[in-house]
Order: sequence, then C-alpha cells, then structure tokens
Amino acid sequence: MSVAFGIYIGCSSCCIAVNKDGKFEVVANAAGDRVTPAVVAFHDMEVVSGLSAKQGIIRHGASTVLNVLRVVGTVEDEGVCPSSMSCRPNWESGQPRYAVQRGEKTVQVSADEVLAHIFSLLKEIASAHTSEPELPVVITVPAWSSEGTIAAVKKAANKAAFTVLTTVTQPAAAVLAYGLLNDNKHIIQVVVLHCGGTTVVGSVVEVAGGMLTLKESITSSAVAGDALTDVLVQHFATEFYKKYKGDPLENRRSRRKLYNAAENCKHVLSTMGTAQVYVESLWEGVDFSTTLSRARFDGIVSATLAAFLQPAKEAVHRSGLAMNQIQKVVLTGGSAKIPRLQQLVGEAFPQAEFLCSVPPDEVLAAGASTEAAQLLGQQSHTPASSSMVPALATSVFCMVLGSENSVCVFSRGTPTHSRQSLNLPLPSPIPNCCSIVIYEAEEAENDPHDDAILVQVNVTSLTSNSKLLKMDFHLKSDGSLHVALQEPEAKINRAFIIEAGRS
Repeated sequence: MSVAFGIYIGCSSCCIAVNKDGKFEVVANAAGDRVTPAVVAFHDMEVVSGLSAKQGIIRHGASTVLNVLRVVGTVEDEGVCPSSMSCRPNWESGQPRYAVQRGEKTVQVSADEVLAHIFSLLKEIASAHTSEPELPVVITVPAWSSEGTIAAVKKAANKAAFTVLTTVTQPAAAVLAYGLLNDNKHIIQVVVLHCGGTTVVGSVVEVAGGMLTLKESITSSAVAGDALTDVLVQHFATEFYKKYKGDPLENRRSRRKLYNAAENCKHVLSTMGTAQVYVESLWEGVDFSTTLSRARFDGIVSATLAAFLQPAKEAVHRSGLAMNQIQKVVLTGGSAKIPRLQQLVGEAFPQAEFLCSVPPDEVLAAGASTEAAQLLGQQSHTPASSSMVPALATSVFCMVLGSENSVCVFSRGTPTHSRQSLNLPLPSPIPNCCSIVIYEAEEAENDPHDDAILVQVNVTSLTSNSKLLKMDFHLKSDGSLHVALQEPEAKINRAFIIEAGRS
C-alpha cells in the first residue's frame, strides 16, 4: 500500500488528504472543494451528504442533521445541541437518534448511521483519487473526545470500507503536519488553537526528543465560528429592519436564509477586502442587499474574536508556562482563516513562530496523512512512540464504598494533563463516616476487585447536613493522579496523589 490517507472529521466540516512518496496533498471533492460540509440530509428517496445537503437545509431543515460528532457516542443529552437546530437528537433508546421525515413516514436514524454517511462520502472522494482497493487511513479526533466518540468514529470509517490504522488527537495532528517531531535536539512548547464551527480548543503540546506530550487542553463552546455567524446575522437583521421595518428573524425560513448569507460573507472576507451580500425574498417578498468591508466586519465581531484566545491562554496558564515561553503557534479550523484573528493570536504570542504555510482548515488532515504514511512505512514494527500522545489505557472510576453508583472520572484514551471535577452524592441516611474508592476498570463495577483499586480513602466526621463530596482530579503528564476532596459542611479538605501505576 503506497497511498496513505488522513481524515479530519469535525462537527461542521471534514477534509481528506493523501500522502504519497513523502508528500501530502488535500483531495478535492466532486465540486472541486477541498473542505466538505459534515452535513447529511434524509430526503424521500435518497440520502444526500456534503455540500448538497447543506444547500438544501432551507427546504429540508427538519430532516437535515448537523454537528453529529458532538453527540455520537453519548448516552444522554449533554446540552451541546443549539436550541435553534431543527433536527435535534433524542436519547430515548440510550443512544442518540434523529426523527427524520422520509415521505409520509417518520424514521428514527442513529447518530452512528449519520456519521457513516459522511465517511461514505469521504470514501467516494478517496476512491476517485486512487485505484488501490484498500484505503488505509488515520483519523483525527477532537481533544475532548470520549471513548464512545472514538469507537463510533472508527466503526463508521470501517463501515465505509476504510482500513483504520489509528486515530490521533487534533493537537497531535497539527504538530505532525509541520514535522516538529523531527527536531530531536530542542524542547519546543507549541500552542495549537483549533477554531471550529461549534467549539474552540486551546492546547499546549511539548515536543522533546522526537516525542510529544499534550500538557493541557481547554475546550470552550461559548464562542466558535457559529457565534461569529450569529453576530453577523444580528447585524444584517438590524440593517434590514432599519430599511424595511420588518424582522427577518421571526421566521425560521428567513432566519436560515440570512444565516447562510452571513456564513458565506464570513468566508469571503477571510480572503477578500469586501463582500457583497444578497438574499432574494428574505422577508415578505422583499430582497436584501448590502456590502460589508473587512474593516467593518472586524469591528462587528471584535469582542467575539477576542474571546477565541481565552482557551489557549488558560491552557498555557494551567500548564505552568508563561505566554513568552511559547515558541510555536499552529491555528487549525475554518474560523482560523480570519485575518484579524490571526493578528490577535500573533499579538498574544509575540515571541512565537506562527506556522501558517498549510491552510488552517486542511492542516489536520495533512497531519493525519503524515502519520498514516509513517505507520505504513513500519508495518512490521510497533508504531513509534513519537507519534503517540500519552493517554490512559484503562478507564478510572470513583464511588462511595457500599453504594451502587460508580462515576467515570476519566475514560480510556483520555490524554494526560486532563482535569475533571465531580460531585459524589452521599448515601441516605448520611453516615458518620464513609470510604471513597477510586479504581480502574473497563466499565463501572459495584464491587471492584482489590487489584483494580487505586486507592481507598476513609472520610470521617460527616454531619447530618453533609450531602455530597466535591472531588477534583488532575491527571498529570507523568501519569500520576492528583485528587482533592472537599465537604464544606463538615469542613473536610483532603488531598492525595496516586502515582503512575499504583497508589
């Protein structure tokens, strides 16, 4: 197998790159676009994916699925779907499903099936590029991915006839794309800022001796590319109201038309100085036309753009570094193409080298294809540790001894230097003392085996007002787990460390 593919699959878009003879290139889809919308529409007689599905969302919004990566692999509603989304998932069967209208019937479609349609489209793009019968691929996954998300991604890719070599986190793929692992002489601190449609993720990666370590990763759903589009929608709606005394946001169809126009305007202004906006019959037959300059756009979204940097700044702070200690910065995701955002990042990290030779919305696919080529070049050997991000091999759970409620603290595959906070309910009636057990296992257990228990902590002096224990967990880069335990009513504060391997 001489051709190796890398796939970036995100909430809003996807991209596929091929690595052949040591060089990577992004493979365009049938429309000539190098990035494809991760959208699937279920029509009466067919299923449409990609750009065609996105273009038809105004007419088929109730049967068009967006942002499937945020819900795939989950077992309950985690509040990640915007309230404005027409086709929303439900978890009645314990897994996310969508009720879509196909003809006169309402059909339940699983999130796994939706994801498989996206990979089938990517498979068509890959097959058009090569005549090889086997399509080996490395797939990027977000830093926030759970074990269920990663398993669902692999399953969908295999169903589409890809041969999945492995998955890599997005920060690792960004580092691989620029060949930073080739430097074996220096320790390099890298910030990877992923600016996607629904999330912004700031990560700090340390590269040393041909190995990379994900030191910290912070995810924010408060600001993202969709938030920028929403700001533009409000601006255009206000301008329309001043001209015609009508509100295009009161109608779902009109709002979607304006949203599509705002999104297109945002993309145009990433490369051009001005953008023409025209929406036919936006409200009660009235057309809307306006022009927006890049300078005006920068002013409208300035506050939102500034918030994009917060996850990166927090990740740097939590990793124990100063901003001037960051040596390289990589931007990924479609929103990272905005010139003003790039300028803000440069100002925040003035001493860092800004790596931008690969387009931000293509860099993750390029890095994944580089990893695929490396794996294919050493098929008979164990994959080099330089390409791996240290992560948990087994899930970690926490429970009150004697209860039947175990809480998953970190799922298998969680990268090191991750944090988690949870509230552990106490049994009723409230005991004077209890034991907290932290153990590792493939799945939750009511009576974990002694060999699986990492630590057992006795908590005494509980009062009748005690309701729960606040637990803070920090998985360090050396594999040790730092735990802080608090119970405010009884003024209990405990802290302990579980060393890598065993307490």
